[in-house]
Amino acid sequence: MTLRPFAAIALCLLPGCGTSDPRALTDAGSKALNSGKYEDAAESYEKALVQLGQDTAHEDWKRAKMGLIQARTRLDAPRAKNEFIEFAKASPSQVTDSDFSMIAGRLGDAGKLEEAIEVLKLGTATFPKSPHLDALGKDLVKRAQSSGDSGALDTLKGLGYVGD
Repeated sequence: MTLRPFAAIALCLLPGCGTSDPRALTDAGSKALNSGKYEDAAESYEKALVQLGQDTAHEDWKRAKMGLIQARTRLDAPRAKNEFIEFAKASPSQVTDSDFSMIAGRLGDAGKLEEAIEVLKLGTATFPKSPHLDALGKDLVKRAQSSGDSGALDTLKGLGYVGD
């Protein structure tokens, strides 16, 4: 009896077992995120973070964390906001004004203006001269105006984005 047929079957089944390589998992998460498959993206990023554990210095850790938060902007906006704010406060040296802009922008894209403005508020406090955040604030004003969200407009006015 030859082992060749068994080896062929094993090789065919192997891809179904998934991967535990954080890079491959974050790549899969990015592909799913860019395709609008937010649940699949979140699942891949979560698996990557499990593999990486608390190794926040690993090159794929921030990518997986930010990817997971981006996916959650469409799945659970309050959780995405809270996780990002927690991450930004716990690791201020790892979070840039572009990160704040990206997450708040994705929340705005999802129509979650309240959460987007909360991220913007912390971002502008952390990076007061950021052109990314200034542009985002102006964009959120337009979104609030077009949706008729007076509460969002009032908050943005308090941040200096709406004139009297």
